[in-house]
Amino acid sequence: MATIDFQVNYSNAMVPGTETLSGSGLGFFGATAGSSVQIGAYQSSTFVSNGDGSATSGQTNNVKYRTSVFPSGQCVVNSAGSDFNVGLSGVVSYQTTLGIRFGHTTAVKAQNTQLRIYDRTNISYPASGVNTKVAEVVNWNGANPVSQGSDGVSSAHIGSGDAFWWGEPWPSELVGSQNFYENSLGTKFYNGLDTSSVVNGDSRVGNGVATGDDETVGGTGIIVPLLDSPGSGQKGLQEIAGTPPGTPNGTNYGLVWPKWSQYINSSSQSTWAPSVGSFDGDSTNGKKYTFGGTGLHTHHTWCVALSASPLAIGSKEQFGLYVSLEYL
Repeated sequence: MATIDFQVNYSNAMVPGTETLSGSGLGFFGATAGSSVQIGAYQSSTFVSNGDGSATSGQTNNVKYRTSVFPSGQCVVNSAGSDFNVGLSGVVSYQTTLGIRFGHTTAVKAQNTQLRIYDRTNISYPASGVNTKVAEVVNWNGANPVSQGSDGVSSAHIGSGDAFWWGEPWPSELVGSQNFYENSLGTKFYNGLDTSSVVNGDSRVGNGVATGDDETVGGTGIIVPLLDSPGSGQKGLQEIAGTPPGTPNGTNYGLVWPKWSQYINSSSQSTWAPSVGSFDGDSTNGKKYTFGGTGLHTHHTWCVALSASPLAIGSKEQFGLYVSLEYL
């Protein structure tokens, strides 16, 4: 009755080019399929691949983490053969690396959705020999991303997903002390700051293999929360009960508040994204509008960006993605 599919290559109408990876996975490469990525660098292309990367099929969207830029959350998006430097929140949903679709024969609500990067044996153990950055993308602007040019420029199209990559040091000057996202069940998901001694608190990462080897999603240190009940093609995120401020008169539902408004403190939001204004998603009253959708649907779709960097030479096969959720 319940299924989870992993999809790639959405059209701008959120129709996947590949409905399910069907036992295949994703391979992260250099400029071409099968080419290596330098230690400490991040992939330049992403393909549907077998387990060791020796056989590939279709190329997928590539979203590449950019290191050492401020504010964090910058990336390079490769869609239709062109590269764009863009703020993470400016990536459009259909241009992400991977779609995750939950289906059920009965309309249900999805909650407590969690994404883990693991060693393909134990979901509490981090992947071996690789750093991974992950971000949830919610942006239906419909426009192709426009290159932001110089570092530090925020996107012209501000989405409602993550503003920073999970697994990178978050900027303390924008986040303050709330370096976590809290979901509708009250579970808090933490990510280290650029002023912290560690980014991922799991003792099984950060063992000195390479510089920044604890800057990764994985283990019990960094688990990525995904929004509640996004609905098919994320349409459910326009159906938030409780009339969030700004909801048109005469309706009893509105748009989800940005996920990032929980962890970018309200006093810094106008600095980071001047065109958007300020949300008090970090307050007790405002937080309830940042959890995601509240409706019942037979399908729910999450869109995520993934970027990976090897810590040593060789194929990284102890490297998997695991998604769990509750439905009712």
